[in-house]
Amino acid sequence: MICPKCNLTIPEISRYCLHCGVFLPPPEQPAEDDAIDWDNRILCSDGTCIGTIKDGKCTVCGKPFSAA
Repeated sequence: MICPKCNLTIPEISRYCLHCGVFLPPPEQPAEDDAIDWDNRILCSDGTCIGTIKDGKCTVCGKPFSAA
């Protein structure tokens, strides 16, 4: 990541620049559309996968969703 003040490279997880000390804003939060609805999520039908269904397929293994 590049510091917006001094333009030097700093680690991605930095809260302050290691070179000039400027405070770095926290990472952007996901948009409401990307937020997980924990109460209404659909789990992957594969018994060993930890993914959830989004856009008709599992977010981890890619298995298509089947309502059956």
